[in-house]
Amino acid sequence: MEGDLIGYIINSALGNFNWEELYYSFMVFANQNPVDISLQIFFGGGWILFIIIFTKGLYDIWLDGRQGKFAGKWKFNLLAIDIPKNNEQTPKAVENIFAALAGAYSGPNLIDKYWDGKTTESFSFEIVSLEGHIRFLVRVPSHFRDLVEAAVYSQYPEAEITEVTDYTEFDSDDIDSEGKPIPFSKLKFPNKVYKLWGCEFVFVKPYPYPIRTYPEFEHSLSGNFIDPMAGVLEILSRLNPGEQIWIQLVITPQPPGWGEPAKKIVAQLIGKEYKDPAASKFDPTSLVTKPVDSGMGFVGGIMEQLTGISLTGTTEKKKEDEWRMFKITPGERSVLERVENKISKQNFKVKFRMIYLGRKEIFAKGRGVVGVIGAIQQFNTSDANGFKPGKISKTAADYIFVDKRVEKRQNSILRYFCKRSNFYGEKTGDILWMSPEELASVWHFPVISVKAAEVSKIGSKKAPPPTRLPYDQRAAPAAPKEEREVIRTVPVQPIFPGQSVFGQEPVAGNQNVQPNIPSAGFEGARIISGNPRSATESVVVQPPIPNVDSYDQQPPTHKGAPPPNLPFV
Repeated sequence: MEGDLIGYIINSALGNFNWEELYYSFMVFANQNPVDISLQIFFGGGWILFIIIFTKGLYDIWLDGRQGKFAGKWKFNLLAIDIPKNNEQTPKAVENIFAALAGAYSGPNLIDKYWDGKTTESFSFEIVSLEGHIRFLVRVPSHFRDLVEAAVYSQYPEAEITEVTDYTEFDSDDIDSEGKPIPFSKLKFPNKVYKLWGCEFVFVKPYPYPIRTYPEFEHSLSGNFIDPMAGVLEILSRLNPGEQIWIQLVITPQPPGWGEPAKKIVAQLIGKEYKDPAASKFDPTSLVTKPVDSGMGFVGGIMEQLTGISLTGTTEKKKEDEWRMFKITPGERSVLERVENKISKQNFKVKFRMIYLGRKEIFAKGRGVVGVIGAIQQFNTSDANGFKPGKISKTAADYIFVDKRVEKRQNSILRYFCKRSNFYGEKTGDILWMSPEELASVWHFPVISVKAAEVSKIGSKKAPPPTRLPYDQRAAPAAPKEEREVIRTVPVQPIFPGQSVFGQEPVAGNQNVQPNIPSAGFEGARIISGNPRSATESVVVQPPIPNVDSYDQQPPTHKGAPPPNLPFV
């Protein structure tokens, strides 16, 4: 049929090929009404593709609902972790905590994954500054609480873990139509009280390239660790009343392996040829291309042997690639080592979010946004990888409908943050894939050198009682001593000028004299001086010291040992 492009293509595939007829059919097809073109494509076989795409869309919507129903059964606990203020542990301890959480991954089978909607549980590690008061929080599924607490206590035995109320559910200063305060998680923008800036961070380069991690923050000469968390915590501690900053890392354990992008980058860095596994799958065109490529390779090999000239130049390129490993610069070698170090560890899918929320009259992007992003830039390197705000989630827009687009992004980032979503936000290609070392570099407890005043810490170190302290048998208390007053009369002699008292030498002049009275048996004595007279004085005398042996007192039968850390000189 004339003008039937699809039919002509089928005939051409069967062998009846003519360039002029193909061109003529294409021009006739293209000059038709767009509706007619669409109908011809649909009824010419396009309906099959339409049904496949439509069915796949319906299935994705149904599976998303099943996954939401499966995840809706989970219960979560929000834990606040406080460590001693004299913490000397490096981020290596937190890296071990993240590595322990990799065991939470459970690979679902096909029925669990594609019918029941089973997904892997995620953990949310957060740093929150509420008006300058900083807390380190972890939201965990209830059935994994013991796993998290055991991982923390194994690295920080003196830590204190407390379950707290979700700060996103605190009452804000905004009120609803009934006059009740609205929780922060229910705020809607534009808002008459608050302003919000938020984003989700993405990588600058492909995920196999690592960020700057904590081992690179050690001084090369002294070996001192310069904690990158100091810059972040200093900014968080400077917030005023009415301001809040929320930082969140939602991590989901993944199966072992980093995928083909990691293998491809390593092969490129060392100069090896990378073979995509997808290329090994059956391709109908390979029935034609492979014999042609093999024939060209055979002819090219004969010509190279006879003339010494390569027709394709692949031999020289292959030789150059073989020697590339020995020609890489020190910087390239360092990047290669860091990439291989990253992909040798466990793999986590990460959503890295940040929100700055404040009242309109005190909202300052220079303090709450620029300061935090500047502190996060410490982890960026020009030769490897780094963080940047994502284009889709960042609450900023240009050109058209700016206010509406910003308001929509503000509501979205707040909703995703409060739900601790590990899926929604930036597009799939920009999802972060990080190792425990990278996670520990961004989120870890400050070391002793960090002096941020508002970080919640344990004030003093707590020690357990001695291991051999007796609890059942104790020494019997001594009987109370009877107190009694003994009144004893002591004669007081009149004192005359120049007269001795109790054997003392006379004192010249008319003055009062304190006699040197023996203290044995006396608590004190008052000497009357003045006109000569005779009198007696009452003196309170202490009772005699009782004999301890006279009490019916039994010695303790079980004596406690001294503390094990008692110093010996």
